[in-house]
Amino acid sequence: MYTQRWRLYCVAGDYRLLEETTRHVETYARDPSKHYTASKELPINLYKLRAAARRRRTNLHFLPHNFTRSKANSTYFNWKEQLIYWRVEWIFPQADNIKCVGRRLLESEPLSKLLNIYLDPKECDPLYQDKLQYYQSAGPSGILLLLKAEKRSGMRFHQLDSSLSLKDNLKDKTIIEFPTIYVVLKHHKDAFDILGSDEDEDKNCVSSIINKNNLLFNTSDYSESEDEYNTSISNEKKYPKLDIPEYDVLIRQKS
Repeated sequence: MYTQRWRLYCVAGDYRLLEETTRHVETYARDPSKHYTASKELPINLYKLRAAARRRRTNLHFLPHNFTRSKANSTYFNWKEQLIYWRVEWIFPQADNIKCVGRRLLESEPLSKLLNIYLDPKECDPLYQDKLQYYQSAGPSGILLLLKAEKRSGMRFHQLDSSLSLKDNLKDKTIIEFPTIYVVLKHHKDAFDILGSDEDEDKNCVSSIINKNNLLFNTSDYSESEDEYNTSISNEKKYPKLDIPEYDVLIRQKS
């Protein structure tokens, strides 16, 4: 009698474990945020965008789609014009770190022109006018443009040339989703760790084979062929639904 009760107790425990496992699997399958993983293939528009960036010697990475930075990214590659329209975030550290956003800035425009809408009092949004008055007083000659160096230890920066286009400034740089540019007053330059000219280029990052084991960034291999892209997408692994019998049936089977 004791042995039989013990067996029933074990069966009941196993059954509850199976039920709980089933609930977890089904909950995971219904959660949209779990569907975006680093191994998931890129949509064709992002493949083309990343390929266009590579042709410009820019190493562009994408985060999983449920990341905030990925959701905010409005960068767009115009296939007919063969031009990239970048989302750019401008950070002004000496103005309470306010952030201004250019949703789709043409890559061929010089940085000085793109930034002028914040430095020119006549063009500046009244919302930012008061906070940016020190920058406007300093003018283009009194500021530095810095791009955060990705995949490097600590907060290090590339110094950009405001006279060059956005496209030229992003050459040999690693970008995660879109560029974030820090607009710094020159007399605050010493507060930033700026890379020297001998270490300023990320050529090794651009030309090296991408590590497929990177769990943070979506770095699957690129192919410009849409047909090849479509055939390369493997069917998603689907968890089989567990066929757990009713408790009464299970007890009868054990007995």
